[in-house]
Amino acid sequence: MTDWAQLSHAYGSAKDIPVLLDQIASEPSPERLNDLWSALCHQGSVYSASFAALPWLADVAGRDDREQAVSALNLAGAILAGSDQPHGAGDVRA
Repeated sequence: MTDWAQLSHAYGSAKDIPVLLDQIASEPSPERLNDLWSALCHQGSVYSASFAALPWLADVAGRDDREQAVSALNLAGAILAGSDQPHGAGDVRA
């Protein structure tokens, strides 16, 4: 299980990310997705929590809600595009 409190995002500790992911899963909204995007891929910068969210994003991408799936794929792609920058998550490609 991911210890989100040990990870970071654009605004500091990522301990708030599980709540945001649960909210998006139960009641998706553009505002919540924007909040997630801002935290995990702020102006193209990525963080340790960005990579920890990839399995969740992959799960959402496989669901029937096409709009949410496309949003998840876009965010995952942006996170992976930033994998070469310093982010504190080690070698995420492995």
